[in-house]
Amino acid sequence: MMSMFAMRACLMLLIAVALVLSGCDGDHTAHEHADGHDHDSHDHGSYEHDSHEGHDHGPGEHGLVVAPGSEGEEVSDWCAEHAVPESECTACHPELIGRFRASGDWCAGHGLPESHCRLCNPGIRFEQEEQLRARASELVEGELEIMLNFRPNAEVCATDGAIIQFASVATARRAGLRVSSVYSSEREEVLEAPAEVVFDETELSVVSSTVPALVSRWLVAPGEVVVRGTALAMVKSPAMAQLKSALLAAHAEYEVERKELERRQSLKAQEFISAAELDRQLALTEHARTRLTAARGLLLAAGLDSGDVAAVIEAGDLSHEFALRAPEAGMVVERMAKPGDLLAAGEAFAMIADPHAMWIEARLTERQLRWVTPGQQLTFSSDGRGMHRVGGEIIWISRFLDPHTRTGTVRARVVDSAHGLSAGEFGRVRVVQAHPESVTLVLKDAVQWEGCCNVVFVRETEDRYRPRKVQLYDSDGPYYQVSEGVRPGDQVVVDGAFLLKTELKKSSIGAGCCGLDPIG
Repeated sequence: MMSMFAMRACLMLLIAVALVLSGCDGDHTAHEHADGHDHDSHDHGSYEHDSHEGHDHGPGEHGLVVAPGSEGEEVSDWCAEHAVPESECTACHPELIGRFRASGDWCAGHGLPESHCRLCNPGIRFEQEEQLRARASELVEGELEIMLNFRPNAEVCATDGAIIQFASVATARRAGLRVSSVYSSEREEVLEAPAEVVFDETELSVVSSTVPALVSRWLVAPGEVVVRGTALAMVKSPAMAQLKSALLAAHAEYEVERKELERRQSLKAQEFISAAELDRQLALTEHARTRLTAARGLLLAAGLDSGDVAAVIEAGDLSHEFALRAPEAGMVVERMAKPGDLLAAGEAFAMIADPHAMWIEARLTERQLRWVTPGQQLTFSSDGRGMHRVGGEIIWISRFLDPHTRTGTVRARVVDSAHGLSAGEFGRVRVVQAHPESVTLVLKDAVQWEGCCNVVFVRETEDRYRPRKVQLYDSDGPYYQVSEGVRPGDQVVVDGAFLLKTELKKSSIGAGCCGLDPIG
């Protein structure tokens, strides 16, 4: 692999690189600058000027540039194409060349004023650039959000106006370059945020008791699926004997009153007692029945079921041990109580949940919260599952922010019943919004980071390629979404783009020309 790169890199040394830097004039007369450095001694390689034909200043006119996010505000005296003040642009106004030559402000190697030559003087900055930079940094409401994994392009750099010219068409063919067309597609805004899978709280049951108790023995393990009433653990409680005793007393009292009511109803039928006496017995029987119901309710709340209560009455059981049963069907997801630990009344022994009912809880920034709505679809990808994604639907959006992180919670219901997710999984959610305007799709292999900008190499002729800065946005599959820099139908280099980058950045060859800077 390395030998192939080396061979192709050596082949690329045959390429004549022409960096067209802000010039329409073809005069490259070498001379010595007033500051004493000689541009004939610069290692400029082979340079040629690009024709000024067809250049376009974009929004505004000559000398007026609309700053990004400025809502129409313009920066005066600025040539956006050549990144110099319009009143000093020798590419747009060749008549100014003589004045700069006469003053000794001329770079013969690059064919532009020395005070404008960014290759010789990388630190050059103009007042208009600072205005543009300040305005571009302001966040505009509704502006397309750049994904955080892409570095921003430099506003001005040596790539502006550069071209790569092969020595011949045959040389270009031997380089093995392959081009591909760019395509137009509907623009998508993509939101990404960290998220966690949790159980659906509406399908979550807590197993607890209303009396202080300790687990003497667990009967189920976490992960087991149980039905309503399944015995989960054997539990001991000093208060259980009292509750059972109260139940037996209430049951005995009720039986006495019930039988007495039956006897008095028989007497009343024979007209031996008055209706008032029968009514008094009815009231006493009802009072006994309510006391029995209350005693049963206390035992059910403590963790017994109806069968256990009936068994206590039938056997007269007064032991302090009982079976703690599942209040609902589901999966035992957690056992909180350890055998032998005495838990206070109301403390959780275990958790039971529906394993198919899951929520995805994401943490979104203030700005991100503004462009999600209930009912919107999202996808979740787990950190441990690669590219596997699960769909969800937003059901709730927090109306308050965390005071420390300044983020809000967005909750989504998992819509895929066969999701296979586990509570506690971490990952990222992705929300996509489509827009009517279109963007250009570029193959990811065509994009190179050349040190300060993301660039693609557009084929103009078989032996001539022009690097263009592109603004990248996230996209699925093998393509990036590109908002500017190329147009649908442009032919961009896919195979061999890295080698063209090394020719654009000559210093990379001296370093070995085998290192590739990441795009993101």
